[in-house]
Amino acid sequence: MKAYQVVAAVLLASTAVGGAYAADQAAKAEPAAVVAAEKTADKDVGKLSADGAQAFRDMHDARLAIFNADPKDAKTLIAKAEKAIDKAKTDDAVFWKAENKLDAKLNQIAEKTKGSAKTATDDVTQEVAWLPIDGQLVLGEDFVATPEKAAAIKKANESVQKGDRKAALETLKLADVNVGFSMAVLPLDKTAHDIGEAAKLIDGGKFYEANALLKGTEERIRFDVLDVNAVPVAHQAKATTADTKETTSSTVATTTK
Repeated sequence: MKAYQVVAAVLLASTAVGGAYAADQAAKAEPAAVVAAEKTADKDVGKLSADGAQAFRDMHDARLAIFNADPKDAKTLIAKAEKAIDKAKTDDAVFWKAENKLDAKLNQIAEKTKGSAKTATDDVTQEVAWLPIDGQLVLGEDFVATPEKAAAIKKANESVQKGDRKAALETLKLADVNVGFSMAVLPLDKTAHDIGEAAKLIDGGKFYEANALLKGTEERIRFDVLDVNAVPVAHQAKATTADTKETTSSTVATTTK
């Protein structure tokens, strides 16, 4: 996996999740190119779980309802979260990976900025199912802006604005622009279990306990980076290095939307 420079990785204050990322070198060399890439980043360029994202939003809104002393709304929202997470279990965006194999740099920064739970899984070396719920493009730290690459980023951004994700990625790959796709992910089984337990607590009037449980669930969010260039466009030769094969095999489900 290639390295990516990261400015920050934080849970947004809204009901969605994401990161604020950039490449320092690119910012100095070609600010306009970086701005275009970050606009592209806000679109769905990887395989994400819509149901997983919905479950996270409903879960977060249930916490807000508890805070606002609205038990009826909290029950409704946690019930919606249960339905959404059940649907997410069969989502083809789900991928398997050990927690200690997720992007180390992103998660170190996330822990410092958000104070996330020490582990999201019982055993960080054991492969578990992860649910990608948000993501964005990041430029590689080895990115050096040139007129050609700046033009490719601009063209890719235009493609994304039109909803053509595939064309955008092909443009970046053909221009040899090193990009990755950073994903915010949740451990599927633990998240589903917590939402179910929170629903029971809310039904039993134990709102403080439910809020505390869901807070811990939110803090289990982790980040990973998929090397977009490791998945070649149709008319390019398949990558043959062992590192690329490992990246493609473990993350292909998140890139084939």
